[in-house]
Amino acid sequence: MKRPQNIRAPPKAWVKVLQVAYPFLRETEMIGDLALFGSQALSVYMRNPLRSKDLDLLSAQVSPPQVERLAEELGTMKGMEIRTTTTLTRTFGPRKMTTHAIELRVDGRPFFVELFDLILDGQPPSILQPYVEMIRRWKLEIWTPNLEATIALRLAFRQPEGISRFNATRLNDFINENRGSIRFNRVASILQEWGLEDWVEKNLLDLQQRNKLRIIGDSRIIPGIQKKLK
Repeated sequence: MKRPQNIRAPPKAWVKVLQVAYPFLRETEMIGDLALFGSQALSVYMRNPLRSKDLDLLSAQVSPPQVERLAEELGTMKGMEIRTTTTLTRTFGPRKMTTHAIELRVDGRPFFVELFDLILDGQPPSILQPYVEMIRRWKLEIWTPNLEATIALRLAFRQPEGISRFNATRLNDFINENRGSIRFNRVASILQEWGLEDWVEKNLLDLQQRNKLRIIGDSRIIPGIQKKLK
């Protein structure tokens, strides 16, 4: 699944993919645990959606035949070209993470639809269950992580890459726009529940060291990090 670098579809392009893919999987294929994931989970809560190179969806119930049927459905859209469908399996200890991908051209631009069955290097989607909510956006009713869980997930990029300058800037824009609604102590409790405090602390320290950037509210999310960031 080699991707062109630094090519991201405008919101208008990926939203029209979402408007077909999400209801098809939920209503036609009857996938009950489908949730919007990745950078689109940020866009749900932002006035101006972000550009994106892919559409990330999360479900433990998707099968390869369903992905093939989704590809066929997407192929009926105007301006849509289906290139390939692939399945990739990665091992995280005893768990195997499966990613189904559909490579598209949307109005001539490269784009991917990806469906994951695990998150955070091998954790089941069920850990998100207490933190998902239904949001009405783009004429859809979409299940997606709530504000605090979205922040927790965006802080937990795996090492050695960690949080890039690009992703940090996007996350800070998201936090700024939603600052009045975010409970930073709730972000901290989610990370504690998931056992990610050390992982996220390292990401935040590396971000400051490499890029001279901090995430808004970091000292409220990881208590005590303020002293380490000096």
